[in-house]
Amino acid sequence: MVTTSSSRTEHGTPKHQPPPAVQAAGMIVAITAVLAVLALAFALPATRSGPHDVPVGIAGPDAAGGQLADSLQHTAPGAFAVTYYPSEDALSAAMLDREVYGGIALPTEPGAPATVLTASGASPVVAQLISQLGTQIGAHTGMPVQTRDLAPLPTRDPRGAGLAAAALPITLAGLLPAIALVLVFRRQPGIQVAAAVAFAPVAGVTIAALLRYPLGSIDENFWRVAGALTLGIGAAVLFLLGLGSLFGKAGLAVGALLALLVGNPLSGLASAPEMLPAGWGQLGQLLPQGATATLLRSTTAFGGAGATAPVAVLMCWVLAGAALIAVAALRHRKAVSL
Repeated sequence: MVTTSSSRTEHGTPKHQPPPAVQAAGMIVAITAVLAVLALAFALPATRSGPHDVPVGIAGPDAAGGQLADSLQHTAPGAFAVTYYPSEDALSAAMLDREVYGGIALPTEPGAPATVLTASGASPVVAQLISQLGTQIGAHTGMPVQTRDLAPLPTRDPRGAGLAAAALPITLAGLLPAIALVLVFRRQPGIQVAAAVAFAPVAGVTIAALLRYPLGSIDENFWRVAGALTLGIGAAVLFLLGLGSLFGKAGLAVGALLALLVGNPLSGLASAPEMLPAGWGQLGQLLPQGATATLLRSTTAFGGAGATAPVAVLMCWVLAGAALIAVAALRHRKAVSL
């Protein structure tokens, strides 16, 4: 006589499992919830975007500049953070140093035009915003207005679509190799680190080449751009590799969700950090994706100006990843010796 275990049904399925219909319903609810979270993560920053303390400059007579700043504050409260400069040259220098996105140089003589200064390479969205602001000021005051772009976008990509579209591929370049290395070489930290360090420059040069040749999104500073991408991708890979090495699949899951649901939408590469909901743009700049986006803008159009802060942030993520990998290696060594 065949005896069947009391903990199983006659078909070998554990009795405590819910019916298939309930399991299917649970899967549908879980997948729907995941899709809702993804939709919110990507769509919410876009739908709630708008200028928040966008750094701009005003150059010209103090009285006129003060009136203009008061007008900006009245028209768009909290939208702009205004800095005064003594001359148009000083404002231009501040823009090229990435201290401000643009500004307005007021005329020093009656009847002369005001000059709206933009830098599309810093952010096409903000450049368009400043241009529209200059047009409104001219229409309101009757003052002639001329526009000058100090960092124009390449002629093959005049809207900067290539850089904006690169946000997700850059994020995935920091995720996929780390996941593969942890799963395939789980107990071989040396191979993991060596492969990650080798992958970063290969990916950096590859993405830079795609931006330069097929897309035409950059037309100079190729190796600086490749270096920026290498550092950004390397920082993301090493940190996720550290999470996976120390915490296993759970660490990989947390790191991937953080990068996809927080880092990528808040990177600001498609617009600017100041165009994201208040506070979230600043948070994004502290993550690898946001720091990489700012570093990429600095290297593509400004020769590296303004790169100090994002480089510092990325180096902190590199060190954090290295520390996690080291702790994981020591823990494994102790476990083996016991």
